[in-house]
Amino acid sequence: MSLDLVALARRRPDVFAVADGLAAMGEPIHIRGGENEPPTRLFDAAGRLLVSIEEPVEVTVASEIARLLGAEFAARVGAPVWWVDVRAVADIPEAARVARRFSDALVHWVGGTVYPDGESDAPARSWRADPAAAGDPSVIGGPGPS
Repeated sequence: MSLDLVALARRRPDVFAVADGLAAMGEPIHIRGGENEPPTRLFDAAGRLLVSIEEPVEVTVASEIARLLGAEFAARVGAPVWWVDVRAVADIPEAARVARRFSDALVHWVGGTVYPDGESDAPARSWRADPAAAGDPSVIGGPGPS
């Protein structure tokens, strides 16, 4: 059975950058698509498709989250969010692990949670994900004189 996850991100995520970051940190994946050719697809070293990641879609109405994911989950998340579908293929056990790692990394950097089992709405861990910090030179890595 395939694994379908939904990353609900607080800020518009750069799906390709997160996937590229996983590869740079040693995840044995190859990336195809993305940036200008959605969806982003992650393959293993043998060239087998592991994960397909759709482009982010902004959801501004909480009732839409409730309709699709249930009222209880929607109450924990709130709106607006960026909805990102992450699908792992069914017949490769490693695919589910890669899909989970990608989804968790995405919400780690831009804030949010992962459906179905996300427990909290994590704050963004990157100054780039916070528009208020983007103009603050006191934020490490933020714009301004170095």
